[in-house]
Amino acid sequence: MKRQFWIGIGLICAALSGCATRQLVATPLVESRVGVKSYAEMSYQPLALNEARTIDFDAGTSPVARFPDGLGVYAPFSLDQQSKATTLRVRTWFSSTWLPLATVLKPYVMFLDADKRVVSNVESFESTDGSTFVKGHYRQTYFIVPSGARFFILYSAASESDRMILTAQTGKRWAIPNAYSGTVEVKHEVAHQ
Repeated sequence: MKRQFWIGIGLICAALSGCATRQLVATPLVESRVGVKSYAEMSYQPLALNEARTIDFDAGTSPVARFPDGLGVYAPFSLDQQSKATTLRVRTWFSSTWLPLATVLKPYVMFLDADKRVVSNVESFESTDGSTFVKGHYRQTYFIVPSGARFFILYSAASESDRMILTAQTGKRWAIPNAYSGTVEVKHEVAHQ
């Protein structure tokens, strides 16, 4: 009788642990992971006009730096000088289509001049919804490239930053937790008039 009781308790515990909720905030990055002391030390990859790059950030392996918002994972790029006004189109995908389990890497952009000094730091992501057949639901926004910018750093918002709000088809609104892992696409293009 005792054995059946403990087996029953074990099964109930196993069933309930499967219903456990996930952590609502990503584990903060640690200072020891910071690999550069200044933005000038970063290795910048060129991003040509009309070129798109997909970055798969990973909290455990992507480079970490200190930004005004706090520690974040990042991808640095260089830009060619343009005679026309240009923008960066930035898309970020959610980790899950089921909103109660979704997280998102909320991207910010910092623009630097030729001497790698900060020209503009955009810590907001006012976005519109979209989706692709293969990758699913995303949020996208456009950042205007300042005329003096020759470099930019795409980096993650801190886990404690304001969350993105999504509205489900049922009308329920969800505050999606920020994560340090996720897929982001950036494209340099001529500004739309």
